[in-house]
Amino acid sequence: MNTFIQKTIYTALPVLFIFVSNAQVNLSLEQCRELALQRSGEIRIAGKTLEKADAEKLAARSYYFPSVSGMATGLYLADKIKSDMYLPTAVPDLSTGQLVPNVMVGPNGQPIIGADGNPVFNSYAWFPLEISLQGAYVAGVSIEQPLYTGGKISAGNKMAAIGYEMAGYNLEIQKMNVVAEAEQTYWLFVSVKEKVKLAETAVESLKALLEKVTNAFETGLVHQNEVLKVQVQLNKAELDLQKARNGLELTRMSLCRVTGISFDTLISVNDSLIAGSAQILPQLGGEDVSARPEFKALQKDIEMEEQNIRLVQADYLPTLGLTAGYFYFGGMKISDIDFDDGYEMILAGLKIPIFQWGQGKNKVNSAKATKEIKELELEKNRKLLELQTKQAKLNLQDAFLRISISEKALEQANENLRISNDNYELGFETISDLLMARLEWQKTYSDLIDAKTDFKIKETTYLKVTGRLGGE
Repeated sequence: MNTFIQKTIYTALPVLFIFVSNAQVNLSLEQCRELALQRSGEIRIAGKTLEKADAEKLAARSYYFPSVSGMATGLYLADKIKSDMYLPTAVPDLSTGQLVPNVMVGPNGQPIIGADGNPVFNSYAWFPLEISLQGAYVAGVSIEQPLYTGGKISAGNKMAAIGYEMAGYNLEIQKMNVVAEAEQTYWLFVSVKEKVKLAETAVESLKALLEKVTNAFETGLVHQNEVLKVQVQLNKAELDLQKARNGLELTRMSLCRVTGISFDTLISVNDSLIAGSAQILPQLGGEDVSARPEFKALQKDIEMEEQNIRLVQADYLPTLGLTAGYFYFGGMKISDIDFDDGYEMILAGLKIPIFQWGQGKNKVNSAKATKEIKELELEKNRKLLELQTKQAKLNLQDAFLRISISEKALEQANENLRISNDNYELGFETISDLLMARLEWQKTYSDLIDAKTDFKIKETTYLKVTGRLGGE
């Protein structure tokens, strides 16, 4: 089977399963990431932005090539254009045989000049002119080729290419944001699920203790006060269990929102923060903010301004273009003569800006200042990104240390609870001491869940700020 088809099927199977079995679904972390990536509106928008940038890049490339255009114009005048014209005449020169103007000559042998300042002719020819434009038209096709534009076309193409790269970095950023949110929501759901199990264990344990103390009270071995103390703790534990279940419901709905599945879908997960292998600290060190797509996008922003400077400069440089075309005129009639004919045309145009009162220089200086601002912003953001990375690293190390401390505390609480149980059975401790040991054990167990949840969230944050959180 084709590799691409296999990959498509494997990717679609988890989604298909969820839609077929909408009542309940078992989610893994990887499935949660995939669903979040497929359903994210931010990623779809970023993807369309990338498509738009790609189309703009292809459009900018077309300016290198000739453009072909056609035109057609029709004209209808109800009335004909009529005009009587009197044209000067000419006579043959007997000595040369050539035609010379038939001007009127005065006694001094010079042509007589009329009141309008023109020579007066001996005779004029009458020429009646009639132009008919009842259905005149002109149609043609032309080809335009820019020969030199001052670098504007080249700069525009580079800007479009840079815009495409920036859109790609934006897509990477959105993918990492979606994956980070999906992972953090997933581990929060796992955490609350563990808290529910802990609360259920506490309720069952107190119920068993209440039964034992009640039996002891009925046989006269303990006072009723001890029964009441256990009952109070049981009531509190049942309330805590209800709160934990409500929290689990809210985190389930939050996970449904992130993955895009229906809010009435029941979710189960196999991952556990307590059971299984110990937490492993990812490889630290070698953090380079220049590998982050945010930083790369800022660098491309500076490159964009460099090309913008070239674009502004091109507006004040000479431009040269060539136009060739063929035009056909028809439907015109001049003095009973039909005028229908076609003409070829070649036109070269050169435009040279000469003086704009310093406009070009000032606009170029403005574009250069904008580039310098982007460079300063890059340096400022570099420091902020480095600080963010350092903070994420320290937070991850602290979270890892917190797990170790919480695990030791839980071991001590387990031992303390075992001893308290034994001492209570032997009558060396009161029920209050035993209940206190149980509460301390429950608290340390809950602290360990929080520590491991915090580690998972801090790990995701660290991988994100170092550009190592996969978004594929």
